Amino acid sequence: MSIASQPLRLNLIRSYRERTGQHWNYPAYRRPYNWLIHTFSGRGEVKLQNRSIALQPNSVVILPLNQLAHYRCSEPMQLGSCAFTLQANSGLDVFELYNPPLKPIVIADKQLIEQVINAGNSDSDYFSAVAAMYQLLTPIIEQSEEKISLNKNYRQLEKVIELVAANIHSPLSISDIAEFHGTSTAHFSRWFSAIVGVSPKKYIIGKRIDAACKLLLFSNHKIEAIAYKCGFEDPLYFSKSFKKSIGLTPSEYRKTKIYDLPDTHIQ
Repeated sequence: MSIASQPLRLNLIRSYRERTGQHWNYPAYRRPYNWLIHTFSGRGEVKLQNRSIALQPNSVVILPLNQLAHYRCSEPMQLGSCAFTLQANSGLDVFELYNPPLKPIVIADKQLIEQVINAGNSDSDYFSAVAAMYQLLTPIIEQSEEKISLNKNYRQLEKVIELVAANIHSPLSISDIAEFHGTSTAHFSRWFSAIVGVSPKKYIIGKRIDAACKLLLFSNHKIEAIAYKCGFEDPLYFSKSFKKSIGLTPSEYRKTKIYDLPDTHIQ
């Protein structure tokens, strides 16, 4: 799968400047969006599962969506940050198809991140920010690793992923997907699991949880309504599944918005 062959949709959710000190210790939780962090000065570290990414002056890192991130500041920092998604037609984010580099990318041109930070000032500033964001992402994509299993089977997988995305709010059985794919349920499950790394059932639940995360952060819907909107017929089962996946209850997760996304709205 080549990015050049895919229509992409870049969505800038929030961008801002921040000064950090020893207090920079946000709770670790899964975010349904990517973070780009440009370090102007100071030093720190972000831990993603078993990996660590250094934050160094005049460099940029990407924190991929849906991963727990633990932050540490070793020297007071000045940062420029942007929450964003970059999706292909299938609904998969580019950073679900690519693993970004674990080392910071040196970018001496501070004007690019300044344009991104100013995205909300006017319509023209937003367009400048989008152009600057693509420039910031270019060296990151160049040094990213393709997820070979997805890359090799992307064309076959894309239609299945689109079917799941289109039915995220309604019941969808594995046998229904297998029939759509043109194979038996057992064969489809083995094929899908080998490529994606999780069973179709876990993938569907994960995507429903992702949709719920976005609604919890970016809407005022009641939790029960969100459960139904995301294809869960039982709100209690939704809450249990959410806690198992995210580590927080839906109401606890909604409160995390104060750390990253105050007064932010997105579709």
